[in-house]
Formats: sequence, structure tokens, C-alpha cells
Amino acid sequence: MFFFLCATLATAFGIYFATLGTIDHLVVQRITGTSMMIAPPGESQSPRRIGIRIMMASRDRDTGDLGFILLEKGQQIAGNLRVSRPLPLGLSRVDVADRVKGLSHGRVLVRDLGRGLRLAVIAETEPFHNYNQVRKRIYFIGFGSIIGIALAAATTFTLIIRRRIIDMRRTVDAILAGDMTRRVPVDGSDTAFDQQAQAFNQMLTRINELMEEVRNVINGVAHELRTPLARLRNQLNLISHDPEAAGVSDRIEAAQVEADQLLTLFSALLRIAEVDSGARRQNFRPVQLAQLAEQCVEALEPVIEETHVITRAALAHITLSGDEQLLSQMILNLLENAVRHSPAGTRIAIGLVRCEEGRAMLTVADDGPGIAPDDRARALERFGRLSGGGDARGHGFGLPLVASIVRLHGGTIELGDAQPGLKVTVHLPCS
Repeated sequence: MFFFLCATLATAFGIYFATLGTIDHLVVQRITGTSMMIAPPGESQSPRRIGIRIMMASRDRDTGDLGFILLEKGQQIAGNLRVSRPLPLGLSRVDVADRVKGLSHGRVLVRDLGRGLRLAVIAETEPFHNYNQVRKRIYFIGFGSIIGIALAAATTFTLIIRRRIIDMRRTVDAILAGDMTRRVPVDGSDTAFDQQAQAFNQMLTRINELMEEVRNVINGVAHELRTPLARLRNQLNLISHDPEAAGVSDRIEAAQVEADQLLTLFSALLRIAEVDSGARRQNFRPVQLAQLAEQCVEALEPVIEETHVITRAALAHITLSGDEQLLSQMILNLLENAVRHSPAGTRIAIGLVRCEEGRAMLTVADDGPGIAPDDRARALERFGRLSGGGDARGHGFGLPLVASIVRLHGGTIELGDAQPGLKVTVHLPCS
């Protein structure tokens, strides 16, 4: 818009000064031609003859609006007007300061005719009094209207674009928060913006359908396998009590452990799928996060203190809207992850503080082996269990479940360096 304004103003000034230049050039041509007609070069100049020609030119329709002055030795001897100052030879300008009746701006050509004679021909550069001011006003109104219309159009267009962008951004934010049913509003105008919104909504619908298909496959497999696995677990339990199986009891117990791990795996898959669907958002209630964190620490403290040391760095009183059960599971998973993947004697610290812009920061840090920077992103992925860094038991669903819970609550999770150890930082919106 700035460049348009500059271009419009430059055009206005260009046209204005080009107009003045054209008028000035035409006036100069006219007074030059008239001066040559009254006193042709090479002709013997007689004051009486020139005076008669000036009188005739003053009466002629084509040259009657011109001013003529014939000077002899500095004294005016003929002409139809007077000026208040001596006029220099050649082309010059006259204006209201010269006190020429009816003239505001003009051009004058003064020629030396020889023998002390000088002829001055004057013409106005304005067709009527103060026309230059009128011309400025015309340009100001004309180009000002163009700029005003352009500004109004640009403002309207910007507001439309801004509203569309805000609608799309809100939709994207809602989808990122887990609400896959959110769509960009359409007004039925069938404009380019409306068609774009419809195409965007169709894309979102298709993506949602594909995600539902994948989720249904995972859920279906998990549901279908849980029942036979549960039966297998029960059969193994019955066999373990059979006296004839005493010789293979160790193998049966190992098979039971594997079955339990598979059941836990499928339960975690179903849990993550439930969280990612956003259905639990209906259970959001005001939750005292510090109180919840304290309860989780107290529940695990007897188990943790057998091998580790846990401290409460800071637990600020913060209220947020969320699912209390899922938030509890998030905190428990973070604490259990720190215990499971660090050696005995590791110190674990949990903290909760309020940050700027209405966000709470929950941290769980330990001074164990930590996770290499290149592996931290993979640790948040499903089946992202790492082989190094302490005890590697599990199927890699602890942190991915935490990440899903954090996304459901509109937050972010970051794995960092506790120097030494791992520091998990969770940012959640709070009231």
C-alpha cells in the first residue's frame, strides 16, 4: 500500500508539473511568434510602424489578450499595459507583484530591436485569475479521491483477509489441540475465499477419515487380541497350579510375564487412542495442579524412596481446566519413567511454577544418565523405547502417553538436559 501511495503521489505531481510545463511552452511559442510578427527580424524598425501593429494586435481577436510594451531608450512609447519594474531582455516571468491589471502569472519576452527600441510581449499562463490554485485543488480532489478509494478498498480487503486468516488459525489451533471436528467457517458466497475454505474443510475431513481408519485398525487389533491374551494368561495361571507342570514352572512364569506385558501394551495403545480422540475433553473441570502433584508424590513416595531420593523443588498453587484422572496419570508416568530409567540412588525433583502469559510449568528432573539430544524426539514417539540410559524395560508408551495428555490440554512438552540427567518440562495453560 505504501508503494501505491508513493506511485499515486508521484503521478499526481508528475502530471501537475507536466501540465505547467506544457502550458508554459505553448505560451512561450505564442509570445515569440507574435513578437516576430510585430517586429520581424531584419526589418528596419520604425517606432510608428510597430506602434500601429501593436494597436492592431490589441484589437485582433487572436492576440487581443496579449500585453504589449514598446520602449525607446527606457521610456514606454506604445503598448496596452504598464509594469512596475524594468523587464530584462529575453524570457522571464511576471506575476501579481508586477501589478499588471488582470494578470496573476505570465511570461514575457523582451527583444532588443536596435536604435534604443525594445519590444515586450506578455501573455498569461493562467486562463483566468488564480487558475493555478484551482488546478491544485482539482488535482488534490481527483488524486485524493483515488487514494481514498484505494485505501478504503485495501482496508476492506485486509479486514476480509484478516478475518479469514483468524478463522483458519483458530481451526488449526483447535485441531492441534485434538478437536478434529473443527472446520473453517463458510458463508456460502462461493467467492475464492469461500471455495478455499470449503477445499480446506474437505481436506480436513479426508485426513480425519484416514486417521479414524488407522485408529480403528489399531483399536480393533488391540480389542481383538486382548481377549485371547487374557484367556492365554488364565490358562497359563491354571497350568502353573498343575503338579505335573512343576518341572516347567519357570517357563510358565516367563510366559505369564510376557502375556502381562502384551496386555499392558494393548491397554496403553487403547489409552493413547482415547486421549488423542479428544473425547475426554468433556470431563474437563477446574483442577488444583499442585494438590494433584502432591497426591501423586505421596502415592509413589514409599516405592521411590526404596531406591531413589525424591524432592519437591516448588509447588505453586495453580488452577487449570483439565481431566483430573489424566493429569494424575501424566504426573505418575513422569515419576515412574524417572525411576525406571535411572540407577539406584538417583535424585528426582518435581516442581510447579507459574510462568508469564497464563501458563504453568511442571518439571520432573533427575540426575541419572539422561537421554542424548538426538534421541529425545524419538523418546516421545510410540514404540520409541531407547536401548541405552538405564533400565530399558517397557514398550516405550510412558512418555508418548504423557505427550498425548499434554496435547489434549493445549500444552507442550520438552525433554531437556538437567546437567546431569533428564529434565522433562510441561507447559500447560492455566487460569
